[in-house]
Amino acid sequence: MIEEHARVVAVGRGFAWVETARKNACGTCSASSGCGTALVAKLFGERNSRLQVCDEIGLAVGDEVVIGIADGTLVRASLLAYLLPLAALIMAAFIAESARAPDELGALVGILGLCAGLWVARRLTVGASGRERYRPMVLRRADPDPVSVPIREIANRESPRAN
Repeated sequence: MIEEHARVVAVGRGFAWVETARKNACGTCSASSGCGTALVAKLFGERNSRLQVCDEIGLAVGDEVVIGIADGTLVRASLLAYLLPLAALIMAAFIAESARAPDELGALVGILGLCAGLWVARRLTVGASGRERYRPMVLRRADPDPVSVPIREIANRESPRAN
């Protein structure tokens, strides 16, 4: 299960809108100072994502919650978003090449294949069943004031000293 902290920004009948901060892993990478991806991330800054989740625990605006999505769901969504359109593009271009079409027509057929793959992916993820299948769920309320205990203190509790 992939988990993320979120803040409730609106509530409705049986659902809530939560906001999460989009994070980028470039800050921890040792090559971030010379990397183009890190530069683009700095250019656009941090943005928030707003998601609709089912409210089964009675949330209120301002609540901090932990939302999650199953690993398998994330893999399926990634395959639909990236692999399906790419496979459609390659298959369409291969068919055009097999038919010995001119290069310009082959490129056009490939682009049409990509568009068809994007359309199929959209049809599979939109609608009531798609929204339910790919929607994150509220796992629990986030602990508002987590207690931090130094590691040394934990080690001292677990191993009593011999007198």
